[in-house]
Amino acid sequence: MQRARLIIDPPSTGSWNMAVDQAILETADLTGLVTLRFYQWSQPTLSLGYFQKHADREQHPSSLNCPLVRRRTGGGAIVHDRELTYSLCVPSSNRWSSQNEELYDAIHKIIIGVFKEDGLTTALYRDSTAAANLAEHPPELHGIGNSPSPVDPKAFLCFRRRSPGDVVFNGHKIVGSAQRRLKNSLLQHGSVLYGKSSSAPELYGINDLSGSKYTFAELASRLLPSIENYLGTNMDRQNLTEPENIAVKRVQNSHFRNPKWLNRS
Repeated sequence: MQRARLIIDPPSTGSWNMAVDQAILETADLTGLVTLRFYQWSQPTLSLGYFQKHADREQHPSSLNCPLVRRRTGGGAIVHDRELTYSLCVPSSNRWSSQNEELYDAIHKIIIGVFKEDGLTTALYRDSTAAANLAEHPPELHGIGNSPSPVDPKAFLCFRRRSPGDVVFNGHKIVGSAQRRLKNSLLQHGSVLYGKSSSAPELYGINDLSGSKYTFAELASRLLPSIENYLGTNMDRQNLTEPENIAVKRVQNSHFRNPKWLNRS
């Protein structure tokens, strides 16, 4: 059985959160560990996708007061606030490192399964036909009107875009993820949006849409056993290793706190 660990971090800054994910990926082959990490943000934080321009943030006035970080993964900007953020890193020795598409869908289907247990029908966003049907026949939402925000493939915010593997509920995107590979080790991280942020008031979480009361702690505890079962492993609660802590400080300084990295145009 592959060695595996669980890390649950307290709320922290954007630069630290992104540096930890990067450090875990860089040292995955050294530790040989499959690592599942659940984490939070110390304040509403805007993360730009790898290819976005710094000046693009002017497109979103509601988040201009948020601290900024730039991810190593692509996609649109995310306002990290009332969400569960997760990352899953598998070393090259693990078979899942070469099955990235299957792993991506599997984690999202596990999240869908948790909501299904509570009678909430979420689904993978697959194609334009599904989107058109939702637009023509908008379902009744919980106290916020009937129509989801318009989908825009070039929107500044990630949760205004749609990709085939996204998780949607009543036309609203509530889960989005991205992957990065390094030396054949694979990192997948993503956001499960459970509540609306005052820094992105146009986006609704699953609680806003359904009247549910999900929290970070509840989602983490319910997702863990299903992920363990899928990966065929038991995860021990652990902390970062010393080499990982060293790597976190290094990549924080070289990238995630570096103005040249943040302010790229």
